Amino acid sequence: MKPYQSTGPHWTYGWLRRTELDSATEGFCYEAPDGDLVYSTHEDHEEIMILFEVVGADGESYLVDKVGLML
Repeated sequence: MKPYQSTGPHWTYGWLRRTELDSATEGFCYEAPDGDLVYSTHEDHEEIMILFEVVGADGESYLVDKVGLML
């Protein structure tokens, strides 16, 4: 598991839950602050996605869900 700086629900990091863009094939839709759409097929992401702030080797911070935290 990667070490992380902070954690919280998606809205903590300015992400929006975009239910109108959910897809039967791609899953539940979230919109990041930069406008990128992120889809997840994990059932526990239907209402809330818990995100973790990770600092990469280059010193830049990025967000991952619990699966990304394990990679």
